[in-house]
Amino acid sequence: MELITLQLQNFRQFYGEQSIRFSTDQDQNVTVIHGSNGSGKTTLLNAFTWLFYDNISLPKPDKLVSERAVAEVNPGNSVTVSVSLEFEHEGTEYEATRVKEFSKREGISAVEQSSEIRLEFTDEHGNLKTRSNPGTMLNRIMPERLKEIFFFDGETIDELSAIDGQEKIQEAIRNIMGLSILERSTRHLEHAVEKYEQIAQEQGSEELSNLISEKQDITQEITTKEDTLESHRQSKSETEDEVSDIEDRLSQLEGSRELQKERDELEEELVDVDSDIEAINDDIAREISERGFLPFAMPAVEETGKMLQKKREKGEIPSDIKTHFVDDLLELNECICGRPLKKGTDPYEEVRGWRERAGSTEIEETAMSIVGRLSELGGDQEKLYSEIERHLSRRAQKADKKQEVQERLDEISSQLSDEEQESIADLESRRSNLLGKIGEYEEKIRNLNSEIEELKDKRKALEDEIAEAKEENEKAQLARKRAQTAAYLQSQISTLFQQYQNEVRQNVNERVNEIFQDIIAKNYYAKISDNYTLQILKDVGETSEIPVAQSQGERQVASLSFIATLISLARERYESDEDATYFKGGIYPMIMDSPFGSLDPTYQERVSRMLPEMAQQVVVMVTQAQWSEEVASEMEHVAGERYYLDYHDPGEDPDTNYEHTDLVRKTGGDY
Repeated sequence: MELITLQLQNFRQFYGEQSIRFSTDQDQNVTVIHGSNGSGKTTLLNAFTWLFYDNISLPKPDKLVSERAVAEVNPGNSVTVSVSLEFEHEGTEYEATRVKEFSKREGISAVEQSSEIRLEFTDEHGNLKTRSNPGTMLNRIMPERLKEIFFFDGETIDELSAIDGQEKIQEAIRNIMGLSILERSTRHLEHAVEKYEQIAQEQGSEELSNLISEKQDITQEITTKEDTLESHRQSKSETEDEVSDIEDRLSQLEGSRELQKERDELEEELVDVDSDIEAINDDIAREISERGFLPFAMPAVEETGKMLQKKREKGEIPSDIKTHFVDDLLELNECICGRPLKKGTDPYEEVRGWRERAGSTEIEETAMSIVGRLSELGGDQEKLYSEIERHLSRRAQKADKKQEVQERLDEISSQLSDEEQESIADLESRRSNLLGKIGEYEEKIRNLNSEIEELKDKRKALEDEIAEAKEENEKAQLARKRAQTAAYLQSQISTLFQQYQNEVRQNVNERVNEIFQDIIAKNYYAKISDNYTLQILKDVGETSEIPVAQSQGERQVASLSFIATLISLARERYESDEDATYFKGGIYPMIMDSPFGSLDPTYQERVSRMLPEMAQQVVVMVTQAQWSEEVASEMEHVAGERYYLDYHDPGEDPDTNYEHTDLVRKTGGDY
């Protein structure tokens, strides 16, 4: 199937007639539709499901018609809602259209008046024809039970990897890989056996009738026991999954002991860091207490220094003549020039006058001390700044360390908050009880297998008796022969079905794991179990494997790997030159809404690189945030068509009365 054009008319918020032409270029096989949350990406996805299945999974699913379209017509007039899709399937061009007519009431209310679905196609002669069974044909092309596979919702697709997703997994494999053909054949042959045995029983002898009746009773008993057996197997598998989950929880709780130990060590380290910060604060306080005055006193200190310097320059400090020197001269009665100094004479009085003008030793020493101290104060200020800066640097380092320790403590606390709610003892008790249940299921399964084999042996003996029973009635003979032939064919096809099913599952398993490991960044692998559960596993030792606790992103990668596997295998089989006995394959597009929403940048890059290679045609609907640098780098060069959803919100635009979205084709530049 290849999409060509999708046309919308008044469908939900898509007012008027709007269309998307999908890229059919094999080298640029991606169509990208950009849109913000709420702009209509999921509505576009639902346009497909409404067209194919008359099904919508949106809020208010009955609100199909555009409010703006209803508002613009008068009461009693009609409004048309339609979705049309042009596509090519197995060499034939189709146009499918679903139409509903609504009649306007008061306000913006409208009621449905009529509904129609059409499927037109062009035959090999170029003539346009109409299918008489459009719904059946569309469901055959895109089966409704596989809509989660064909129409990928990134927000819910991870449900495939849940335990209850196994039915969808099994259904998808059987339908897309051709197993359903064999399965239907066995059912038809089973009904044929019942039909012909009923005729033989009604037309044949009492002996033949009794033998057939007894065989039917045994067959019914086998069917009942096989149903019970399958139920026990399913319960056993689910219980084993529970045990695996508990063992994983126990492993996490064992790991939490290490986390608790680390938390205790970090809390001690946090106390030490706080003590260090307090000590540094004390050092800073002491420095400020002892020398904190300097920045405020330095202007006065500098002024005093200048004043003392001026006095020294004037000769006032220190004096050139000392007092005790003058006293010595007067006591010796002789001047330094040799002239006698006699008391009462003019020379004596002259020298004695110098005594009054001479500086004292104390004044000089004090002055010199002050000058020296003043010069030291400048150096003390520099030391103060240096020490304060050193202490602040140490405190900043300790503060960074404290933040680092606190963040790690918060992280550990978050990890432990859920784990500590369960005790190891409680989990071990639950595990022990579940293991006991598994043992009980295994015993029941063994007993049922034995009982079923015994019943089958009895049925085989009865079939031999039925074949050998004498019968005169020709109709009974013919019916008996036909029943035997149908039973033989049913047995052969059932055997083929089991063989082919195992082969297909093995092929799917290998491809799923190959794609999964190309994307995933951990030593995990994906596997589809015997009961069709999509699992993510890791090896434990050389021979054991256990399921892992999956993140939403990992579940999405696993589900996406499964879908890509089915589509790529179907495509390969369709394009193969080998003759297909049961499965000829097919071409299917991948239509995805928000496929990158739960993925980290690494996974986004790998998924966006893989998608164009898995399917012949890819349609991706993304928000601007999801169209990340990683995604754009891988998909821009393979995007043959790009559109964006121009959403008009009445709450933000006063000129807009009703919400509506325009589909705008991107012709260049950045979105």
